[in-house]
Formats: sequence, C-alpha cells, structure tokens
Amino acid sequence: MHEISDVGMLIKKVKIFFAIAALLGLLVACVSSVQKARYFDTVVLDAQNNQFDRAIQKLQKARKDKLYGTHDRLLYYLDMGILYYYKGDYTQSNRYLNRAEEIMEELFTKSVSQLAMTFVLNDNVQDYPGEIHEHLYVNVFKAINYVQLGSFDDAFAEIKRVDNKLQELEDKYQQLFNWYNRHDTTGVKVTYQPTRFYNDALAHYLSYLIYRADGRYDDCRIELEKIHQAWQTHSDVYYFPLPSSLKEMSAPQKHYLNIMGFVGKAPAKIAVGGLITTYNGYLGISDLSVPIALPRIPFPGIKEGYHFKFAFPMMMPGKTRINRINVRIDGQDMGELELLEDMGKIALKTFRNKQKLIYIKTIIRTVTKGILAAKAKKKLRKKLKANDFWGAVLNASVDLAVDATEQPDLRCWKTLPKECLIGEYALPQGEHTIDVLGYDRNGQVLYSHRFENYSVKSGVNLLSFVTLQ
Repeated sequence: MHEISDVGMLIKKVKIFFAIAALLGLLVACVSSVQKARYFDTVVLDAQNNQFDRAIQKLQKARKDKLYGTHDRLLYYLDMGILYYYKGDYTQSNRYLNRAEEIMEELFTKSVSQLAMTFVLNDNVQDYPGEIHEHLYVNVFKAINYVQLGSFDDAFAEIKRVDNKLQELEDKYQQLFNWYNRHDTTGVKVTYQPTRFYNDALAHYLSYLIYRADGRYDDCRIELEKIHQAWQTHSDVYYFPLPSSLKEMSAPQKHYLNIMGFVGKAPAKIAVGGLITTYNGYLGISDLSVPIALPRIPFPGIKEGYHFKFAFPMMMPGKTRINRINVRIDGQDMGELELLEDMGKIALKTFRNKQKLIYIKTIIRTVTKGILAAKAKKKLRKKLKANDFWGAVLNASVDLAVDATEQPDLRCWKTLPKECLIGEYALPQGEHTIDVLGYDRNGQVLYSHRFENYSVKSGVNLLSFVTLQ
C-alpha cells in the first residue's frame, strides 16, 4: 500500500518537474528572443555609423546562424538590399530588393489563408509579408538604384509599380477585413477605412528628374502636378512646406545637380500593453502604456470577473538627431536641403487601419486563451492535489505558456531611414567638389562627407547620401 502511495507521489512530482522544466524552457526562449533583438540592434548601430560592410557581414552571419526565423526570410532581403544601397552598390541592392519583392508578392497571397491561424496563436506564427510602407519603399529604392545605373526605363517601371501597388494593397487589406467579418463568431465587427494614399511624392520626384533630363517637358509638368497634389490631398504626411525647387518647373536647357539625402532611424513597432476586465457581455480595457482612446468592446456571451493582460504592436515614426543639412559646392555655401518625404509618417498612416484588425485579434485570443487557462489551472491543481507552493508553480507554468503564445509581432524593416531631403543646383558642366554637413539642434556637426571631383554632365545628376543618425 505504501509502495502505491509512493508511486503516486513520484508521478505527481514528475508532473510538477515537467511543469517547471516547461516554465524554464519558455524563459530560455524569451532570453533567446531578447538576444536576437540585441544582435540586430548592433546591425542598425553599425549602419548609423556608416559601417555598412560590417553591418552586411553581421546579417550574413545572422542568416547562417538562423537568427532570422523560418518566418522572417523577407526581412533578410530587405535589410541586405537597403544596406547595399547605402554602400553605393546599386546592382547588388536591386538583386536583394528584387528577391524581397518576389517574396512579398508570394506571401501576401497567403495572408488570407494564414489569418485563421493568427486567431489561435499570434502573428509571429505566419510568414512576415511586409507592411504597406515597406512594399512601397522596395520599389522606390529600386527606382533610385536604376536612376543611378542609368536604366531609366526600369526606373519608370518601378515608379509605375508604386502607384499600382498602393491600390492593390488597399484591396488586399479590404479582403482581410471582409474575411474576418465573415468568419467572426464573437459578434465583434471591424470596418476598413481606406487610407487612399495613392500618390507618393518621392516616387514622382524621380520621374520628374528623368523626364526633365530627357527633354519631355509636358510629362515633367504632369509629374510636378502630381507632387503638388500630394501636398493638397495628404496634408497629414506632407505637413511641411513644398521644397522650393518644386514650386515650379526648373528652367530647361540647364545642367542640374540634385542631392538626395536620407536621415534618421526607421519607423519601428513597440509593444503596447493593457489589462482586459470582463463584464457581462463586454470587455473593458485599461492600464495601457501609451495614451489611446479605446471604448468598451461588446463580447457576446462573456461573463464578468476575469482579468487578462495583453500586448499588441504600435507603429512609431522613428527619430533623427539631424536638425539641418547644409551643402557647399566648390567652397560656396548653397543653403540647406529641404524635406521631401517623412517616411515615418507614411508608415504610421498606412499601418493605422491594419492595427484595428491586429487589436481585435489580440483581444479575442487573449480572452479565449485566458478563460481556457483559468479552467486548466483549476483542473490541474485539483488533479495533482498540489499545495499552495506547487499550485503557484503550476499556475505560473500555465500563465507563462499562454504569454509565450501572445508575444506581439514587432517585426519590421529596421534599416530604413526616417526622412528624405533634397536640393537642386544649376551648375556648369565639369567636375565639382560637394560638401554635405549635417548638424544637430545645438549646431554640432554629426555628419560630414566630401564628394571630390563629382562630374556634372547632361542627363540626371543625382548625388545621394545617408546618415541614420
């Protein structure tokens, strides 16, 4: 009889041991995730310090060491593509960006079919298909690469793709919302409000330069009108003055140097946490880490008395320490570059509608898993006859297991810049020395670069630089 009792006690201890082992395993997984995030932060830091070769080597090592997860292959090609652009290797840049776009198109067709899975687990379990602004800037940077390579027809194709893609992506997101509303069983409906962001100034600026260089002044005028329309229809993202060089068409029959600079750190996602309190038939949300207005949410069939923690991603615009960029040509001060595009603002604008669906999915998953976990903890404690200490261990194991499946999806293209600034200068043909100086708010030089013997000739003379500070 004692032997049976001892066996029962052993089984109980073994079960508790495995519960603790599971808890520790989840903790190790969380630590591993943190270590991966820190590793990629060092890549961004290298890019900020213009150590592009070093950053590229780290990305290649990360891929070899499988730091890019099985669902993160797109991010590898995005990061490699932009870093080669920063380095000035436009052919290699487009090699990686072309592959990134192929993956984007492949994955976005799967996003509806993968949506059901994200109501059970979270968005990290699906292949990352890229955000709208990331789809947009893949083609923009491919177009810039083609301009630098003198392949103007290919550049035009990329710019046209930008216009078409913005409409296509809105249609696809509308499909996602429609799918959710058709399959929802909670009664929580969401509506999609199109952003109608179909006019990207940076893309049309590139067309404007090419048409002007080709002497196609009527087409050049149309592109300039589209840029003006962007300021009129999207004042929330083009909230700053129109660059002076774009107020009217530049005089023909001149040779121009156009400078394009990218500054600041990319838009990024942060985890926003909160607390769900259940009431009869609806949910209350509180204790969010950022101020956000959230009404109570109808949730048919729910009973009052439960409390659950949750977290969802929010897009942040990124930052820059650069306050102004001054240009000197052949020793003469030519003034400051002007802002053409706030890429962080566009990221926020295009992410906003998708965030509604992410938010609703997170709430539904959290409540559903939370109720199941509460029942599981009660049943497990009763079955194992656990005392207060072991009961607390079991509760923690279940809670941590649930939390591990509720990590917010913070994946994004972290090596993008924040802003694009431009300047235009009529110069005689020949070689010139161009100095670019970036200052912070206190007048301290954060970035300086001299372009020696830069040749200005017929056609497009586009000098580009980047500082992610």
